[in-house]
Amino acid sequence: FSIKAGTYGVYHSIYDSFDWVDNWGAANDNDQQKSAAFTYMAAAAQIEGVLALRFSDATTLPFNHTAAAIALEGYIAQLRAYNEPDLDLSPLDEAVATYKAAAAATCKDVGALVKSGLGPDNADAVALNERLSLTERRFLAEDGLPSRQWFKHVLQAPGMYLGYAAEPFPGVSQALDDGDADAAQAQVAVAAICVTDAAQYLVGEM
Repeated sequence: FSIKAGTYGVYHSIYDSFDWVDNWGAANDNDQQKSAAFTYMAAAAQIEGVLALRFSDATTLPFNHTAAAIALEGYIAQLRAYNEPDLDLSPLDEAVATYKAAAAATCKDVGALVKSGLGPDNADAVALNERLSLTERRFLAEDGLPSRQWFKHVLQAPGMYLGYAAEPFPGVSQALDDGDADAAQAQVAVAAICVTDAAQYLVGEM
């Protein structure tokens, strides 16, 4: 393989050594510098450290569900790009709209709590932070994805044949990739239920 960048086979192999990373690990850097990969690693650790500090003393945890809802709208657009005439995405549209409205309402709750001056140990702050942080769990389908029940997240999961690369609404995407419109429609229903459930939890209705 090329000594400049190596191939994917280097990753997690006996060739994935300190020396390789030191000399060639920053293969995406057009101006490869010795030890550049470690510079990136240090920067990532600094970002993660600042993020941990931000979370540790925050009155309200910095989860942005509005940004997540906007991302889901983009996910639906990717499903529409399949141009499957027999697929009805309206349940998912409605669920995401409900989640987006819940995110907006919760954002107002966050603003009101911050303005109140209450600390993170206040009961209202604790309850709000639970809603902000635990809503993610509502995106898990109890039965998991078809043919791979160990993956339970309905918003994203590794593509069946993509390795690490993720697919949006993976149950729907995989069914469309397989040409199974009926299975895709069933997975639209599953995802819509989970997203609606998340919206209700986010505003404290569950």
